[in-house]
Amino acid sequence: MTKLYLIRHAEAEGNIFRRMHGQYDSRITQNGLRQIDALRRRFADVRVDAVYASDLFRTRKTAEAIYLPKGLPLHPDPRFREVHVGEWEDVPFAELERRFPEALASFVRDPEHWIVPGAERFDAYSGRFEAGLREIAEVHAGQTVAVFTHGCVLSGGLHRIIGLPHNASRADNTSVSLLEYEDGSFRPVYLFGNSHLSDAISTQARQSWWRQHEGKFNLWFREATGEDCGLYDPAHAPEQTDQIWIAMLDNEAVGYVSVAARALGSIWLKPEYRHCRRGDQLLGQAVMVLRARGVETLSFGVPTANLDAVGFFSHHAEPVQMDDCYTVFRMEISVK
Repeated sequence: MTKLYLIRHAEAEGNIFRRMHGQYDSRITQNGLRQIDALRRRFADVRVDAVYASDLFRTRKTAEAIYLPKGLPLHPDPRFREVHVGEWEDVPFAELERRFPEALASFVRDPEHWIVPGAERFDAYSGRFEAGLREIAEVHAGQTVAVFTHGCVLSGGLHRIIGLPHNASRADNTSVSLLEYEDGSFRPVYLFGNSHLSDAISTQARQSWWRQHEGKFNLWFREATGEDCGLYDPAHAPEQTDQIWIAMLDNEAVGYVSVAARALGSIWLKPEYRHCRRGDQLLGQAVMVLRARGVETLSFGVPTANLDAVGFFSHHAEPVQMDDCYTVFRMEISVK
C-alpha cells in the first residue's frame, strides 16, 4: 500500500490580491511563509520517502517544508500545475464577477462544463493529475509520498479518482489530504486537514470576515480619466506617475493606485473602505503591472507617523530603515 499526502500550496498573491491565478507564477505571502513553517512542524515526525510538486513557484516553495528538513530531492512535475484559465489569467475576481458571472459560477460549481478561451477543459486537467498520481503511486509502491499541488486541480483530480462532489468544501492553503493506493484504487483517509494552522494564520479563517460583504468586497480597476480628479484628496494626489487606476467597488469609485515607470506611486482608499484588507487588492494591481515591466524589488517610504500605512505595508514588505520621519520598506516581487 502506498500513502499519498496531497498538499495545497501556502497562501499566495492571488489569494490576498483577489486575482485569478491559474498558471500565472506568483509569490508566497508573508502569512504563507508562516503556514509553511507550521506545515514543517506537522510533518517533523512523519516518514516521507519522496516529494513531488507542481513546477510553479508557489508549490515548490511550500514543498520546502518537507523535502529540506528530510534531506530529500524535490521532483517538479507540471502534471500537478493549477488549471490554466486562459484569458482569465491574472484578472481580478471582481472583473470576472462583473463581466462573466455565469462562467464564473460554472467554474466553481460545474467545472466539467466550464469553457473560457485558451483555458484547459476539466477532462484535460483532471486527467493529467490522475495520470501523475497513479504513476507516482506505482513507482513508490509501499512508500509514503508528499505531492504539492493547487486548489482547483486538486478538487478536480479528487472528483475524478474518488468522486469528491464539486460543491465540497475548498482546501485551505497548506491543507493536507491523505490517500491510500493499492491494487489500482485510491481510498481517502482524510481530506483537507488544516489542524496545523491556527486561526491567526489560516487563510480561510482570516478571510471569513469579509464573506459578510456578500460579493461586495472584491475590487476591479479601470484607468483614470480627467473626470476622476475629484476623487483625490489634494494631500494624496499622485505625483510623477505614469499610470493611475481607479479602484471600483461595483460601480462606485473607492480609491486609486498609481505607479511610476519602475516604482510604486500611491495607494489611497476612501476612509469608509479602509481596515478590511481591500488595500491588498490595490497593492496587487501595482505589483502585477511592475512585475510585467521587469521590476524585481520595490523600495518605498511611508511617513512613520502614519501608523495605518506602516501597519498595512508591514504585512507585505520588510522594513529596512526607520526614523522619526519615514519608514522605508523593501518588497521582493520577482518570481524565481
